[in-house]
Amino acid sequence: MNLEIANRLVALRREHGYSQEELAARLGVSRQAVSKWERAESSPDTDNLIALARLYGVSLDELLLQGARPGESAEARESREVFEAAQAWEEAEARVEKLRKKKGEARKEKLLWLLTLALMICLPTLTHLLGMDGVYPVVITVVYLITGFLLDNWHPGWMVYLTIPLYYALLFGQ
Repeated sequence: MNLEIANRLVALRREHGYSQEELAARLGVSRQAVSKWERAESSPDTDNLIALARLYGVSLDELLLQGARPGESAEARESREVFEAAQAWEEAEARVEKLRKKKGEARKEKLLWLLTLALMICLPTLTHLLGMDGVYPVVITVVYLITGFLLDNWHPGWMVYLTIPLYYALLFGQ
């Protein structure tokens, strides 16, 4: 017996509110036999399958066929299976897209950190070479706002402000 049939037997028993002992008593078998059926360790014989189908009010096909539900026609079962497969496909695509987005965000974050570090090195040097020592904080603020709005570099972009005290300490501390 396969595990799906065993699971279906468990589900039908619970759906009808029987314990293993009650089901065993109704079928004239031991509770251990019912337990083995539900663990897929053994299979009920033909007489017990017929008795189970009658007790649960389902056909043998519905009891044994994969994916069958009580009262469901073959066409309805096929439609349901196609729908479930399509739904599983969409869920898989959504997971892949979420993973791609997460990787893209991680890549963007790394690039923004590199940009910020480059700005922290280049801006003081460039500003000093251009002789704009007195307006360095203004340059930093303008660069921060430009990269923030254009590249969404609010974090870690704020770190460029850490260069202001260093810049003046190196420039005037000599």
